[in-house]
Amino acid sequence: MSLKELEWLALRIKSREERRARENLSNQGFESYFPVIHSLITTKGNGELKKEPMFPGYAFVRLTPNIDLKSLDSTRGVINIVRFGEEYPLLNQDTIISIQSAEDQSFKDPKKQSYKIGEKIIINDGPLKDQPGIIASKISNQRVEILYSLLNRAHLVRIQIDKILKS
Repeated sequence: MSLKELEWLALRIKSREERRARENLSNQGFESYFPVIHSLITTKGNGELKKEPMFPGYAFVRLTPNIDLKSLDSTRGVINIVRFGEEYPLLNQDTIISIQSAEDQSFKDPKKQSYKIGEKIIINDGPLKDQPGIIASKISNQRVEILYSLLNRAHLVRIQIDKILKS
C-alpha cells in the first residue's frame, strides 16, 4: 500500500459506538471524520434539527506516513479497516471535500420528509434512474427505503429523498 498525503481510509464502526470510536481515535492522534446528515423534524409545530450518520457504521481516517494500521484496527469502537483482500481502498481529498459539501448543504437546507409509506415514486438519479418504486419505510427525513421490482424480483434499497420524485 502506498501512503499518499491527503488520502483517507474507511473504517467500519461498531453500531451505536460512534462517540467511543471518535474519542479513542482522537486520543491516539488519528484525524477522523464521521460525516452526518442534518434533517428537520417537526414536532408539535416546532422544527428541530437532527443529526444522523451519513454512512451508518462507517468513518474515515486520514493517512499519515507513519500510521500504525494495527493500532488503528484495534481501536475500541472500530470493527476493522475496510479492505478488499490485501488492498485498502483509499479516498482522495476531493472525495472527502465532496462529502463535507453534502454535509454542509444538509445543514444549510435540511429536508422535510413529505413521503408516505405506500406512496408510488420514480427514482430520478443514479443507476436505478426512471425505475418506479413504492415507499416501504422512512429511515429519516433524508432517506427512505424503496421497494422496486427488477427481473421479476422485489428489491429493497435505501435512498436519499432528493433522488426520488412522486409518480
